Amino acid sequence: MTVAARPDPRTLPRVADDAEFVPPEALAGRPHAQVDGARLDGTVLSLSHWPGSGTPDALRADTSALIVERYLDAGAAGPEVRLVSTNHYDEDGLLAIWLLRERPPAGAPARRLAVAAAEAGDFGTWTDPAAPRVAIAAMAMAERRTTPFPDVGRILARAGGSDPAGLLHQAILPRVAGLLADPDRYRMLWRPRWDRIAADVALLDAGDAVIDEVPDADLAILRTPRPLDPMAVHPRTRRMRVLTATPDGVLSLAHRYETWVDYVSRPLAPRVDLTPLAARLQRDEARPVRWLFEGVGAITPRLLPAGPDGRPAPTSWGADALADALVRFLGSAVAA
Repeated sequence: MTVAARPDPRTLPRVADDAEFVPPEALAGRPHAQVDGARLDGTVLSLSHWPGSGTPDALRADTSALIVERYLDAGAAGPEVRLVSTNHYDEDGLLAIWLLRERPPAGAPARRLAVAAAEAGDFGTWTDPAAPRVAIAAMAMAERRTTPFPDVGRILARAGGSDPAGLLHQAILPRVAGLLADPDRYRMLWRPRWDRIAADVALLDAGDAVIDEVPDADLAILRTPRPLDPMAVHPRTRRMRVLTATPDGVLSLAHRYETWVDYVSRPLAPRVDLTPLAARLQRDEARPVRWLFEGVGAITPRLLPAGPDGRPAPTSWGADALADALVRFLGSAVAA
């Protein structure tokens, strides 16, 4: 990973110790730090791994939480910024904003866990089981079906068709310290999904689900009796295209989220528009499905044979044949 030289602290806006979180719709163009999102009117400091967000080169990192950690270590001494915002709710953004406002010291357990949980939430990669558990709980806190907080339930109930991300942050940020200090206290939020992840990991450990890699296509082929949670699969492979193949003939090729963000810890192959490949697959398809590619601009786009409901359906293509077709297509795309 190449990191720019340490920035001059005097040129780096300093987020006030008592900075206020403000929903983006309430900013009205006022100067603010934008965390884990796109620049807005009035953004004077971007701490985001979103592409084109304008994060200072010396702070760039794979997750926004890690960017904030680098910002905290940079000793910013520029003009003061008193407002913090973001344009959506997810684990990385929530934990990054918490780090920016609370500023746990370097090496503090809460700081390490916040950075690890942000990675687990965004990319599905982890080594410490506490990290995915915190990430899962952080999202469950903001879901109407699972939140244990009446105020969050009321926010979601009143949202209608609007996005209540700002209000959710205001309600949940005060609870983050407790989650990081004692994830087991929130086991009712992470336990159901964690049990499924543990079962998926057991399938892989037993060899009942197998991952084969095709380096020329940056492809992992997951042959599995059922779809597996990405948090079980992604720690096992560095490949950024994951093809899931189940015994019923269903195939689904997904691009990982790492390929959408400004990922800097290692070079990743750029996304390639697979729409022409979908057309080629369709020409030789013997079943009543429609091959489609969801587009390079989607967060985690898929190439899949879709049934009438748009969901992956059985195809006459096999996983190995699709992998071969993908290798050939990518080779011709690079040559062109």
